[in-house]
Amino acid sequence: MKLNLIILLLIALLGCEAVPKDAKQTHIDNKLVGVWEGEYLEKDGTIKKWMQTRKEDGTYRIEFRLVEVDGTVNRFSELGLWWIKDGLFHELVPSSMEHPDSYQYHFKDDNCIEFLLVDSLESIDDIGKYYFVECRSDTIPLAIVID
Repeated sequence: MKLNLIILLLIALLGCEAVPKDAKQTHIDNKLVGVWEGEYLEKDGTIKKWMQTRKEDGTYRIEFRLVEVDGTVNRFSELGLWWIKDGLFHELVPSSMEHPDSYQYHFKDDNCIEFLLVDSLESIDDIGKYYFVECRSDTIPLAIVID
């Protein structure tokens, strides 16, 4: 009985993927690697600022800072995967998303990128409207990992 349970458990675990298939069949645009900063004004007046560190291995970390209209400041971070496929930039937070957000992207110059959301299950109302710019950061990332 225990052997059958172990075999079933192994089959179930081997069938699970930690990284979506789309992310495995893609490439990384090395021009996007590095530390980037952005800012976005939400409809309710909240200012969302972030610092994103994209790595060559297709992982990223974002440190968010939200400034509410009343001056309240909230901070949180996000870890995820990023890749380029079919000319689009894709981001996925495996812990909270099953489907990546997809963006058109365009380099304004060597130091700034424009993004436009073109596909998202979580932000369906923002498709074609959520536009932001990220620029290279002169700041050291908030957390540095030394290998």
